[in-house]
Amino acid sequence: MQYTIHRRLWAATAGGVTALLIAIAAAPVVAQVPVATKIFENAQYRYAVALPEGCRHEEGPGTVDAVCSPDLDPERSAAASNVRALVLEVGAEVVADDAGKTAGELARRYGEATFRAELPETICGESDQARAKIDNVKQLLEETRVVYTADVVCAEVRFLQVGERRASVRFLIAPDVRYRLFARAPAEDYEKQRGTIESFFASFRALPAGR
Repeated sequence: MQYTIHRRLWAATAGGVTALLIAIAAAPVVAQVPVATKIFENAQYRYAVALPEGCRHEEGPGTVDAVCSPDLDPERSAAASNVRALVLEVGAEVVADDAGKTAGELARRYGEATFRAELPETICGESDQARAKIDNVKQLLEETRVVYTADVVCAEVRFLQVGERRASVRFLIAPDVRYRLFARAPAEDYEKQRGTIESFFASFRALPAGR
């Protein structure tokens, strides 16, 4: 009798699992809605990048920023604070002295120590380097340029009621132009924005000279 009960329970359980698997397989796949973007192209500094349309866009000499509300709503982005929002930034600087240099020469001229030293001020707005935690620094020598990447955590600023922020950083050191890209968001929102952040980095293109 006990064996019969166990066998019936197993049969019922197996049947339930099979039904569940069939239901999961039959469930419709929900596709992620693509974010509408706007292309920004800078002929002088030779780059192009796609930024979400739902952000506030701020352009300056060689730079373009997108300041975004968590839901990429244009009205909320228009009033969003740069230190509390998702910020996507591209900056470029012409360095005439680097013209014609190889990737190895660029790496010696602009080394990892210099890259690290710039991050607290550039990414966090902090002159105190101890207030920026820098992890996962990597250097990649490509054919004609050096690429640095890193993750940065900016300390909270209590008197401004600004919480901890996380950022991903990518610097591209080319023979005559240096590009700085970063994406920064409140620590609690960073993972929610990962898709938008990855799309931003993937969209960046350095344009050829004379275009």
